[in-house]
Amino acid sequence: MFSWVIDNQRTGGAPRIAWNVGRHPAVLLAGALLLGATGCKPMDACAETGPACGGDPVGSWIEDTVCQDPALQDTLNSKQTYRNQPIVLGGQSPPELTSTDWCSSLQYFGPAGIRMFALPRDTPVVRGAYVSYTAGSAGDHTSGVYGTLLTSSDRSTLTYSASCLQRFGYAPGSCAEFAAAFAFYGSTLGGIKETSCLDAVDGGCTCSYLSESDAAGTNLSGIWRSDGRVITHYPGGGTLPTQADYCVRGNEMTLWGHARTSLFDSNGLRTMSLHKVVCGDGVQDRGEECDPPDQKTCSSTCQKIAAP
Repeated sequence: MFSWVIDNQRTGGAPRIAWNVGRHPAVLLAGALLLGATGCKPMDACAETGPACGGDPVGSWIEDTVCQDPALQDTLNSKQTYRNQPIVLGGQSPPELTSTDWCSSLQYFGPAGIRMFALPRDTPVVRGAYVSYTAGSAGDHTSGVYGTLLTSSDRSTLTYSASCLQRFGYAPGSCAEFAAAFAFYGSTLGGIKETSCLDAVDGGCTCSYLSESDAAGTNLSGIWRSDGRVITHYPGGGTLPTQADYCVRGNEMTLWGHARTSLFDSNGLRTMSLHKVVCGDGVQDRGEECDPPDQKTCSSTCQKIAAP
């Protein structure tokens, strides 16, 4: 066995702390190896599951599974501030601490509805992905154009205190009244659905909603290049390029964010396993209008043939 020993017999300087391993110096080596191997090594839920074998990525691909790193959170919530809050008059208490982050941007005027509100949310969960790689000029399969469509959603529940709802001088008669304004405002934002509000114990309202979005555009499309194991994506929107380790085996492909970065710079999306869209396999995947092709109503590229 071993123990700590503090050497106070030194002349000058701080006391020396040493290991007392007795007749078993191997214990010290084993302990050091154990600390080096496991003591400071965090678990990585989205670590690469195999070698980056490269291969030909050209084609259209549908996600099977994804892994998002919970440590790489969206920063929307952290941008909520006290800016533009109404002045608190003397003798009145400020809003409860439980409501400050999301209360700072809520402007509720009763019958006039909600004029402004930045809905807070957690990092949206990727529910679906479609990625396409086309070959470059002269059939080059090491570079070309790519496009990505990511579908994500998040269900949020938060409580609005009574003072938060009454910040602009109107007190709703019930949470059902605020729920109607909340649902209407959410419908104007797009992607906000399944809203509901119930009475909270503190006199406020507890509301929940589902946010869904389909992300595409210039930041998720552009030029790609491969060096045989790493794909570099150059977005058309001018944002910084991203890189992915990849491995294609038959009709299966896996992408890993290179050096633990996010794929397509998207909300901690670290790993994505996909299968190839194959026209003629009898399964109508995204990008196909029909399958299998019959040359009468369905073309050889699985697109509908217009009636003459």
